[in-house]
Amino acid sequence: MPSPVYPDERRDAPKPRPVTAPERLFSLVLALVATESGLTKADILANVQGYRQRFLIAGPNGSLERQFERDKDDIRELGIPLETIETLDDPGSNHHLRYRIPKGLYDLPADVTFTPDEVSLLTLAGTVWREGSLSGESRRALIKLNSLGVDSSEPVLGYAPLLRTRDHSFDPLSKALDRTQVVAFLYLKPGKRKPLRRVVVPRALVQHEGRWHLYATDEVAHAPRTFLLSRIVGAVTVLPAASPAPVTDAADDTFAGTAADSARALAELEELWASNVAHILVQPGTDAAVRLGARQYGIPATDPASSRERILHFTDLHVLADELAAFGPEVFVVGPLALRTAVTSRLLAVRDGHSPDLPVRAAGGAPRRRLTQPKTQPSTPASQSRIASDQLTILLSLVPYLIEQGPVTVTEVAEHFGLPPERVRSLVSLIALSGIPGETRQYLHGDLFDILWDEFELNDRIVLTHQVAIDDSPRFSAREAAALIAGLQYLSALPDNADTNAIASLMAKLTRGASAPPTQLAVAQRDGGATRALVQAALTSGMQVEFDYLNARGAHEHRRVDPLRIESVDNDWYLRGWCHLREAVRTFRLDRISDPRTTTKARSTHAAEILLPDTLFQASSGDLDVRLELETAALPLLADYRPERSVPVGTGVRTRTTLRVAHSHALKRLVAGLAGIVTVLEPAEPRRVVADWAAAGVAQYTDAPVPADED
Repeated sequence: MPSPVYPDERRDAPKPRPVTAPERLFSLVLALVATESGLTKADILANVQGYRQRFLIAGPNGSLERQFERDKDDIRELGIPLETIETLDDPGSNHHLRYRIPKGLYDLPADVTFTPDEVSLLTLAGTVWREGSLSGESRRALIKLNSLGVDSSEPVLGYAPLLRTRDHSFDPLSKALDRTQVVAFLYLKPGKRKPLRRVVVPRALVQHEGRWHLYATDEVAHAPRTFLLSRIVGAVTVLPAASPAPVTDAADDTFAGTAADSARALAELEELWASNVAHILVQPGTDAAVRLGARQYGIPATDPASSRERILHFTDLHVLADELAAFGPEVFVVGPLALRTAVTSRLLAVRDGHSPDLPVRAAGGAPRRRLTQPKTQPSTPASQSRIASDQLTILLSLVPYLIEQGPVTVTEVAEHFGLPPERVRSLVSLIALSGIPGETRQYLHGDLFDILWDEFELNDRIVLTHQVAIDDSPRFSAREAAALIAGLQYLSALPDNADTNAIASLMAKLTRGASAPPTQLAVAQRDGGATRALVQAALTSGMQVEFDYLNARGAHEHRRVDPLRIESVDNDWYLRGWCHLREAVRTFRLDRISDPRTTTKARSTHAAEILLPDTLFQASSGDLDVRLELETAALPLLADYRPERSVPVGTGVRTRTTLRVAHSHALKRLVAGLAGIVTVLEPAEPRRVVADWAAAGVAQYTDAPVPADED
């Protein structure tokens, strides 16, 4: 096949097609890896594919220069070490700065290798972030992992883990953490009605007991502080002119290594959790009795479904109060008094807020009708940048894979990278037409990648015959490595992954394979207990399970189930399977299961053919539409219920929205757990059910004795 020639280099060619962002970024990386002395901005704009088509010799090139500045940021975000070199005779001059990507810092170190078992575990760790702000980082990390060409061993059978980062402050705080920036935000302390402004330097983000916390240096107190992300209200603002104060509390070498701050934060939260104890009573046989049974401490081993007493450890009194208030009359708080007071005040707020004597304010305008065809949202610069970053990562990973594998079919590449075959063909064609300007600045044949075109076009087979600039897998970025490390921490509670030395070794490999110290991100996860282990064993052996189940309506039922998958969402565990009682796929909370046992019956043959939906809970025709009002900032708290037809009220501080819930029983728990935040407007019957639930909870505390251990 003749040597490829770019359209803009043919005299009789029409106006050249625009070069896409991934092509431009790929060409930029190749050019900067290929140079040892570096290229000036003028060299890049005038000669590198994607810039030179728009470069004007006599200027102006302001928009092109701004594009280059954005491209530099995008490349660095992917963990690519873009260096700047000042000239000795003109230090400090931006005009003569030279740019390069040192190949030794770009390539994944030779001693960082992964076995099939490790690749399998890392793949599972990456899927932990399939939802939320770190999903992009984990996806790109797995793409880079695929560049090594190591096929994974069999994954943990039937397990789909999920970590959520729904706090609106998580993403800006994680970015500030990467960049060592000073940030400010409003923080609502427990027991306070007005938030206070805090100025901090983020040092770690950690999840403990299913909730995200920020460990930071308070710039006013000059001391470390821990903040619950759910109490950060409003926007997180970067203070660009501020310089972080030196960290003065690092003398304690108990937590050595690059993850010192995250380890310290988790240790302090664990110590706080162990020191706080709540004494409660539950109504036997209720949802509270079953679900809180697995969390009791210090009580003799009795049947949790029939015993009333529960001893619970907790980190944050107000978070526990939210949880206990949701159980309404099923829970009575014996002590401490502060917890009892907090639960009572929440139930009072729900009861009074749903009183039939309290008029419901008129809605600010009629609800918008649901569109039969949702409008297509225009792509934003941020979304375009993410797409370009993903595409660039694939290109940079595909090259070393093709070099390592030798001749390979399009189908094999598509299966390995999880891509459609047509996209693989498009990527290979792009690579084959890419290269470096070379000494002539003309992208001649020897400066370009090349493939056997006949093999590619006739046999769908890729044979790379010439490579340019890169030949090894790229390093992970700090955020990519951190996402996988945190995913491993989350998975480490599984008995299948109980080899802590192996996981520690894998984390060390990720740290060595990162272009910078991984972002301080950590997760403390507790195991799902004996029920999870039993169901996992049944999944592996292909047997049915039987158990008693307390459903969401409070009814006790006996179920026989073909287990299909175990899913975890933060600290909650679920079984999804074919229920023989309902003759349909159902989802079961593990903490509502009692007396589980594996049967002697094999799983039904049809169960293996069932395609499970991506979401845990599915809407049904019997669901209840409920109109709610809440603070606009609290909308993310309802994300699991997929709020619809949201309409701002007044200035927009509050919002009215519609939820679909299975029944009023689920609604009353939801609203009681969000006391003072969510109010049911209509229909009248669910509103009454919520008020009665809260009133029954409050009635328990009337004339109840004060705990003896309280003043």
